[in-house]
Amino acid sequence: MNWRNRWTFWALVLAVLGLISVPSVEWVSALREYARFAEGWEPAPLKPTVTTFTPHEDRDLPLPVPQPVRFLHKAPKAKSVELVGDFNAWKPGLLKMRREGRGLWSLVVPLYPGKHKYLFLDDGTPRVDPSAPTSDGPEGRRVSVVEVR
Repeated sequence: MNWRNRWTFWALVLAVLGLISVPSVEWVSALREYARFAEGWEPAPLKPTVTTFTPHEDRDLPLPVPQPVRFLHKAPKAKSVELVGDFNAWKPGLLKMRREGRGLWSLVVPLYPGKHKYLFLDDGTPRVDPSAPTSDGPEGRRVSVVEVR
């Protein structure tokens, strides 16, 4: 075998190795990206959305105005009392009540006209309002109802 054939052979071997290694590098980088994804992927933070209000066609009707509603609850032994309902998506921690005295807790919440379901949370334990009518609520639980006019 002369030297030209050797150079041609080795050049061909190097060219084949070069062609094979390019896709291999791409595969390795793709596998590394997938491993980073699988280890600790976190969703992108939520961006605030914009809501718009479209008034009704009949402009003679007044728009509903929220009315202040005072909620009172008697729980003398409770350390904290919260109000949850359909007006705050039943999320605890949003409407904490204030201790008034003699075991009374109170909170004023502006509500739109209509029927609203709610519960009191005495130290995290759900309680209905004994002075209000009850109805079926989420998860089949009895809840109190207040009607705002």
